[in-house]
Amino acid sequence: MKEILQTLPEEYKQHASHSICQHLKQFLLSLTTLPTALLGFIPFRDEPDLTPFYGEIRRLFPHMHIGFPRMEGSHLAFHQWSSSPVPGMGKGGTYGWEYGPFGTIQPSPSLPQLGKEIPWGESPIVLVPGRVFDRHGGRIGRGKGYYDRFLRSLRQSRTDGKTNIDVLAVGICFSVQVIEGVPRTEQDEPIDHLITEEGVI
Repeated sequence: MKEILQTLPEEYKQHASHSICQHLKQFLLSLTTLPTALLGFIPFRDEPDLTPFYGEIRRLFPHMHIGFPRMEGSHLAFHQWSSSPVPGMGKGGTYGWEYGPFGTIQPSPSLPQLGKEIPWGESPIVLVPGRVFDRHGGRIGRGKGYYDRFLRSLRQSRTDGKTNIDVLAVGICFSVQVIEGVPRTEQDEPIDHLITEEGVI
């Protein structure tokens, strides 16, 4: 899949990313309860670019908390999006953003952290990237397990009765990344929905 993604034409990725943004916006608006926080991601070059979606959601819901991930050790910490533009693919260095491990772009640690300075609220939605997905909640990421650990911690806190957080995990990918079945272990956290350029799965 890594090799397939590297050969996708830029025109296809741009068109598909636009469609994914539209499907994602409609999905968000169709929810009975608006998410209390939106946790997004800054894409690698082989992932859908959701930059237009983030800008539109900020305009539609100016009071919604929007956060982006920062790698801290073996865990993800989401920091609130400041007023600076969301960097596009391959760009960085603007206020509020810095380069992180593996060539990622991540928010500065000086920005407020969701789950600490800013509460998640009862119904956060997490946009989850990955390499391979299936239609049954299966997902393979880049092998480090960051999103699995993050989702497990939120879901476990609810199961243990420590919080009322009901997190919704939405996988984001191109349709070519959807296969018949993804092998899963106990360490793999399922996603709740999947959105490609073809729609919501």
